[in-house]
Amino acid sequence: MRVRDFIDDLRSVITFFTVIPIGGPHDVSRALKNAWLAIIIVPVITGLLPGLFGYYLSLFVHNDLLTSSITYLLLLILTGLNHIDGFADVIDALMVRGSIEDRVRVLKDPHRGSASIAMVTLLVILAVSSLPNLMRVLWQSLLMAEIVSKSSCCLCGVVGKEPGHRGLGWQLTMYSKEKVRLILAALIIGLVITYLLLGLIGVFIALTSMALSMLLFMALQRSLGGAVGDLYGFILEVSRVITLVLLSLSISI
Repeated sequence: MRVRDFIDDLRSVITFFTVIPIGGPHDVSRALKNAWLAIIIVPVITGLLPGLFGYYLSLFVHNDLLTSSITYLLLLILTGLNHIDGFADVIDALMVRGSIEDRVRVLKDPHRGSASIAMVTLLVILAVSSLPNLMRVLWQSLLMAEIVSKSSCCLCGVVGKEPGHRGLGWQLTMYSKEKVRLILAALIIGLVITYLLLGLIGVFIALTSMALSMLLFMALQRSLGGAVGDLYGFILEVSRVITLVLLSLSISI
């Protein structure tokens, strides 16, 4: 029975964080309750697979920018574009100068403003432009970046402030506070993998990215009335890009 439960937990997490159809019920609450598993499971799908694809593509397509663009597009597709949608929602909300209630109302609005479109474009450009420098360690870099992304999300849940309404953000915040030990254990495993992939510089960049992401998260949640669901999507995207940019800079220096 416990094995079956664990398999269902894995299914729910993979179904929530990716577009991979693996069957089973789409239990969002179960996925959020076991989000700590995403740190070590999901990066294999959203980081390693596009990284390997991009590496082998580069052997045939001798254009690093084109390879980078296709590789990152595949990564975003594997995430279902859900996180980048949250990023856009947060940008739109932050453009509002009214009350917290006004910003939350904008978060729920499906329409996109010019600011969010521009910032999504800039975010993707930053990610894609960092990859040509990482061609020799492409799959390692994307795998690490996804480990950092999911780790940052879970760590932000630990320090998150409960939002006023009980949506996805409220659930992830509450479950993260209950699963601190599991999150830390998964984080340590992720850092060990990072060390094996990219050495001490990789670990340093991972910790730096997580710290910056948590500081940004804590600052923004004050403007949004707490750790709303879209803010977690925002952090998932931003922490990945911060990691890739820092890795690219470390190689360039």
